[in-house]
Amino acid sequence: MMKKLKVYVRLFDSTAFWGNVYVKEDERLQDLLNDERKFIPVEKLEDKRGVSSTDTYVNVILHKDGISYMEER
Repeated sequence: MMKKLKVYVRLFDSTAFWGNVYVKEDERLQDLLNDERKFIPVEKLEDKRGVSSTDTYVNVILHKDGISYMEER
């Protein structure tokens, strides 16, 4: 079983966004960031303020070396 975590992500190129990551029920965000995988899938929230009344997400794959900061919200 997986659980969804809402996260704030900032990359080394100064790109920042909100999104979701999925971890196992007994894992934390820290566990995901420190495991052996080089890439992690993230559901990135698309900013559609004023255009859409619902949240829209796109799936992106991030290389962990490109992430400067990720925090659960």
